[in-house]
Amino acid sequence: MANVHKHLLNYFLDEVALKESQKDQMRRRRSANETRLKNGLTAQKKPAPLCFVKQGSYAMHTMVQANAATSDIDDGVVFAKDALKGERGAEYTPLQAKKMVCDALNDKEDFATPPEVRNNCVRVYYADGFTIDMPVYRQVERGNETVYELAATEWKESDPEAVTEWFVDATKKSPDETNGRQLRRMVRLLKAWSKSRSSWSLPSGFVLSILTNEQYPHGGWKDRDDHALYYLVCDIHTRLAASLTVTRPVKPYDSVTKSDSDADMRNLRDKLADAKKTLAPLGDANATDLEALEALKSFFCTDYFDKAIEDLKNNNKAEAMAAPGFIRSGADEPQTQFFKKGGEGRYA
Repeated sequence: MANVHKHLLNYFLDEVALKESQKDQMRRRRSANETRLKNGLTAQKKPAPLCFVKQGSYAMHTMVQANAATSDIDDGVVFAKDALKGERGAEYTPLQAKKMVCDALNDKEDFATPPEVRNNCVRVYYADGFTIDMPVYRQVERGNETVYELAATEWKESDPEAVTEWFVDATKKSPDETNGRQLRRMVRLLKAWSKSRSSWSLPSGFVLSILTNEQYPHGGWKDRDDHALYYLVCDIHTRLAASLTVTRPVKPYDSVTKSDSDADMRNLRDKLADAKKTLAPLGDANATDLEALEALKSFFCTDYFDKAIEDLKNNNKAEAMAAPGFIRSGADEPQTQFFKKGGEGRYA
């Protein structure tokens, strides 16, 4: 049976996981953006934020190199409810709260494209394509309970840290604690695959995270990331063949897919069907390492495995040349062995 776990893990470390330089740049931008907002609010005599909350793939550590430069990070900003009021004491609407944040961030000297108010956040654009999304929350005291409400089309209860806590807890199903844990590696590998062809239109990384967790068993596949990837591709496809709807794993437990026939979800189901066939050698007891590596090369659309593939081909050739009965021609090509009829010896 093929075993290409180490090759796949090396691919993850070299080509998928973020480099420290990329992480540092994101941290710097996040910190600079928070400072810009605080300074802008002060200059406009607006309320100061209570805190900032990391969210999304940035907080879950599921970002991948494939789109690190043009991706976004989610950095929620929280205000006290009583602070979000107009001059006459009327509570801010969600749109007013987001516009306040957008105006405070709008430093024309820093951005060629000004920040933009969107449905669930304020988006900050960088010249290289990178963005920072800032969801705006208000902290509400309800008796002994503190809750957060997101400025969407209306104020709606939403815990900015709940998804991160859910995912971190989910990763504990992994059989290891190294390299981010296996479940997180699988999410990132599937995200890297989903971004490997520019023509594809597939669902968000959040959807892939939910689906991966749904199908990932307790204990995972110890020391076999190749098996984990293959069986997750198969199981997620089977799940999507039954239903294309994906539900948020935390309150309000609403659907994160547009409809039960979402075009991106149909694309994901169909691409996974193809991927099952491509990765079949990873689950075939009779497959060779060479076949498994060629499957990974095709799946990720990469030349990363080319050196290992070439080495295996050369090793196979060397072993064949060293086999008993192998006869060298002038071109160093093996000639077929045959037995002389009526005789007992082996001839070439």
